[in-house]
Amino acid sequence: MTTRRSSSILALAVLFALAGKSLSLSAQEEPELQQLERIIAVVGNEIVLQSDVDAQIFQMEASGMPVDDVCPIVEQLMLQKLLLHQARLDSIKVDDGEVTAQIDRRLEYYIRMFGSLEAFEAEYGKTVAAWKAEFREPMREQIMADRMQAEIEGQVRATPRDIADHFDGIPADSLPLIPEEIRYSRLLIEPELSEAQKLETRGALDSIRSAVVAGTLSLTLAAMRHSEDPGSKYKGGCYEDIRRGQFMPEFEAQVYATPEGAFSPVFETEYGFHFVKTTNIRGEVFSACHVLMKPTVPEAALAEAAALADSVAVLLAADSLTFEEAVAKYSTDEETQNQGGRVINPRTGGLFHGVDELDRTQFFLINELRPGEFSSPTAVDGTEQQAYALYRLDERKPAHAANPQQDYELFQMQVEADLRQAKLTKWTRRRLAETYVRLTEDFGSCDFDQRWFGDSATGSR
Repeated sequence: MTTRRSSSILALAVLFALAGKSLSLSAQEEPELQQLERIIAVVGNEIVLQSDVDAQIFQMEASGMPVDDVCPIVEQLMLQKLLLHQARLDSIKVDDGEVTAQIDRRLEYYIRMFGSLEAFEAEYGKTVAAWKAEFREPMREQIMADRMQAEIEGQVRATPRDIADHFDGIPADSLPLIPEEIRYSRLLIEPELSEAQKLETRGALDSIRSAVVAGTLSLTLAAMRHSEDPGSKYKGGCYEDIRRGQFMPEFEAQVYATPEGAFSPVFETEYGFHFVKTTNIRGEVFSACHVLMKPTVPEAALAEAAALADSVAVLLAADSLTFEEAVAKYSTDEETQNQGGRVINPRTGGLFHGVDELDRTQFFLINELRPGEFSSPTAVDGTEQQAYALYRLDERKPAHAANPQQDYELFQMQVEADLRQAKLTKWTRRRLAETYVRLTEDFGSCDFDQRWFGDSATGSR
């Protein structure tokens, strides 16, 4: 198997060399051969192509990262090929489902980046189906290389001594500045919708749907007059080229269950009641228009929620119950109710939030508090309708130079990343001593991090 693969690589290299060679031809001879592809490097039984380098440059520049030096890209691709070479030797397998899932996630990212499916296809010069087919094997190889790297690096854990030594080795003027952060808790009181209110909204929307289906009311006008979805209200209720998985499951289920050009029945999601018109489906990408109506909470229910929030604030001020007890007894927020009201930062998964991450209402309510103090009840947007909230400031960390006492997790991540890199570097050096490596002369002046052609490495430039 290895001999056959090596022979194929050699034959491919010869073919590309001939295709790229400039020939002197007379007018009667055939036109000179054009270079179709070019091998940049050979690592074991794997090759790095010029198209691999070009694709990496394209991805980086499309993400807003200009490429000034191509050498790091070439070295990273060579490392991936070394990992892939070892993964094949170790018989690491990747199933088709995992490859498909990764391709779909990558496509979703590109569509968001370019703005639409058409823009993506125009940029790549091929259809989504063709792109997926072409990208399938490279994605499988990427997953294999990543799995090999994970096995090499294994589980690493930085000790307090490791972190202290790392901190001591950083010059004081090189320590990063950490912006002000806070940790806070929230008690949310949201009026509960009755079944009668939901039925009333469903009935009203069903009447609008009937008028649209009958042609006495256009969908565009229905959306402008009645829809409570700010993202589509003034666009005829429409969304174009949406990647499946971005909207609520109930919404997408109705889109795919409804024939193109037809209207779904009225259905419910956590945002309210909808009906949808499916306008286009292309595999995992769809376009649809809808009207959203939310049940209206009676003024009496809002007043009751406000009164309850005021009563809870009085009990807290009198120390009749703790904030955690109040959250457990009165809060309607399922995300925070079982953790004493503590609010998780969705970006980091931790409890601290940068003050610049707070929305305007939260910032002004919390910023003037001292640790342990709580705000007055304030009207906020709840899950389905207006609600009332009290915020407590649990801890404030002023802007400061990073240090292990206040930023232990930051230094822990840095040290563990260094430990994983050290293990990978050691493995790479050991493998290069027994792996054939060849690099085209174009990149002979690159200053690589690894000694790809050192005394212990096999191969040449």
